[in-house]
Amino acid sequence: MDLSGISEVISTVGFPIVCFLMCGWYVKYREDKNDEKLDKINTQHDEENRRMIDAVNNNTIALQKLTDKLGG
Repeated sequence: MDLSGISEVISTVGFPIVCFLMCGWYVKYREDKNDEKLDKINTQHDEENRRMIDAVNNNTIALQKLTDKLGG
């Protein structure tokens, strides 16, 4: 291979490799951002579930008191 052949191989193989690496970096970057968002959403969902459980428990207590007052 002469100098022009080596230059041709580098230009044809080098660009796709660089593009592949950049695409890989972008995918990892987006996945990391999505993981952060999912963690935040999961934390919010856990808090909402705790509040809902508290509301259901309070309603259960209220119904039990009503049942006791009605003589059930």
